[in-house]
Amino acid sequence: MSELKNALEKAGFDNENEDHLLVCCGDYFDRGNENVEVLKFFERLKHKVLIRGNHEDMLLKIFETGKILPHNYLNGTIQTLVDFFGKYFIDPADDTVDFSGKTSTVKRICDFIGETVNYFETDKYVFVHGWLPDNAKTVEARTLISDEIWEKARWVKWTDRYVGAMPLPDKILVCGHVPTLYAYRFDPTRDKKCADIFYGNGFIALDAGTYDTKKINVLVLEE
Repeated sequence: MSELKNALEKAGFDNENEDHLLVCCGDYFDRGNENVEVLKFFERLKHKVLIRGNHEDMLLKIFETGKILPHNYLNGTIQTLVDFFGKYFIDPADDTVDFSGKTSTVKRICDFIGETVNYFETDKYVFVHGWLPDNAKTVEARTLISDEIWEKARWVKWTDRYVGAMPLPDKILVCGHVPTLYAYRFDPTRDKKCADIFYGNGFIALDAGTYDTKKINVLVLEE
């Protein structure tokens, strides 16, 4: 949590300034042991746009089904849930979960995720989590894409889609999901341990792999 606050302070973000809008590219709850503090922080933000990440989708599915799936262990969702609810809410016999007595916390998390959006765009930028869905090249096309298709796009890795060419003809695409540690594949001068923002051709990747690097990237834009 201190990493986030320090990064925003260093970037000059002021929660009281109406001209400052914080746009986040998803995965607010991804491992770590300060998920409650993160939730409180974002709840208090006054001027924000919160894009939904695939980790938010995974949490919602567990709340809806009461079932833990194998990829929930691989993606760290279990660690997030343990931080929120404690380690004894999972029945190891059948990977079911019991949120009895914790419905208020579940509702609070669901209400927060309910405020998130599939994407956000300005005159110059389009912000997403993973990547754009196919056939999402225009403003009108993006408004017509279903939530289900946007959900699938949240799992797409920018490292698999970005080929050096501009993803959009008229705007810059900004995303998270995959750490910028992999940006060396597209920039031979970049160190393999560098988690800084990656500026591509009409494309910007932000995810610093915070859980491992303890670093948060903040992109300051003026429009």
